[in-house]
Amino acid sequence: MSQSRSVDKASNNDLKPLYVRSIVNSFGSGTVGPFLSVYAVKLGASASEMGWFQSVSNLAPNMMQIPWGKLSDKIGRRIPFIVMGGLVTAILWIPLMFVTSAAHLIMVIAVQSVLGSMATPTWAALIGDLVHLSKRGMTTAAINRSATIGSLLATLAAGYLMVRVEATLQQMFFVPLLTAFLFGAVSSLVIILVREKPHSNSAPSSSVFSIRDVIKHVRSNPHFVSFSTASVIFGFFMSISWPLFSITTVSVLNASMLEVALITVIQGAVTIALQPWGGKLVDRVGRRQLIIVYRLGLVLVPIFYGLSLTVHHLYLASVIFGVLTAFGDVAMFAYLLDVTQEELRGTLTAFYNMVTGIVFFIGSLAGGYLANYLIGVVGLVLGLQLVYALSAIGRSAGALTFITLKEPYKYPSTLRKELHEITQRLPFMAERSSTQP
Repeated sequence: MSQSRSVDKASNNDLKPLYVRSIVNSFGSGTVGPFLSVYAVKLGASASEMGWFQSVSNLAPNMMQIPWGKLSDKIGRRIPFIVMGGLVTAILWIPLMFVTSAAHLIMVIAVQSVLGSMATPTWAALIGDLVHLSKRGMTTAAINRSATIGSLLATLAAGYLMVRVEATLQQMFFVPLLTAFLFGAVSSLVIILVREKPHSNSAPSSSVFSIRDVIKHVRSNPHFVSFSTASVIFGFFMSISWPLFSITTVSVLNASMLEVALITVIQGAVTIALQPWGGKLVDRVGRRQLIIVYRLGLVLVPIFYGLSLTVHHLYLASVIFGVLTAFGDVAMFAYLLDVTQEELRGTLTAFYNMVTGIVFFIGSLAGGYLANYLIGVVGLVLGLQLVYALSAIGRSAGALTFITLKEPYKYPSTLRKELHEITQRLPFMAERSSTQP
């Protein structure tokens, strides 16, 4: 695996625009993102329509990522794609102000996702280009933390505003959508300040639409194949419950917009608090062990949603998921960067996003239609609970497939050693140790 630029990475000052872009962009998307599925439910979306909403939200952003990623690798530049993708995404928040049905909402989201997808693989590739292997966990955690801070502030403000405004549904979303447009446009221009060093591509030249060439590169990388396979298996069972979360939150628990915002904010606040430690842990013990713990922990998500009696139960769930996200997302992203060669990073990242996006599309659609059928047979609550149970069982089996992963590099510690050191520093453990003969 190529490490040709491992000694020539960006300084902290060079990375500042990345942090600024993350904060500004996430503030804009945070005013709208957590509420889009609720928007769809309030527009009258059924379980099957929510399946389409979630499916399109996952497949559409990944449809064009391979040609964008390959084109980025071919010309050796990332920033132009990030700028254009961000601007297109920002502009297409405007039409959402005028939608009157769930079908219209789904169509606009699909167009926005397809056209804005050029920024996704190139953003990941840019971070991989600029950040040294030994600091990817900490840097990714720091960038994610910056993004989460911006998103949480926006989500909380938007949730409070929408509760206070007595207006039509479209009027309620006007200010959040306008904010998303303005901040998205600004964040796209900020990234121009990054001092990108164009790199030469040693991979054979081919058409950016040549899937055969992509498959060849994938098959020659066993670490990447194992990671993608495990992600696909787990992803199917994870995604079948996604269309149902907003139905439970709005139609079963009767949560307000502010309560919907608090679910997101609580999880994000916990993640922010723990991500510095999570990033360091990922760099010390490696990615594999933490990925397994993360995926097993996500089995709890559909269980909480299926058994929650009030929105306060989801607040508790948000604390648990915040802890898992603090190291889990960082470990997943860092492992993907570890097992992709620099000259193919945009291409392979796009391929990974494409195959998982397809699986999320199928899983979300299956979950939505299955829930629609079961709700008609056994009622709303039990119908949702049966799909949640299927998701939990499948997630449990899928999580175990990550055991097949291999670490491509060696790390200075293990998860067991780190946990042992943490427990020894706890006051009651220290007192117990001091009393031992």
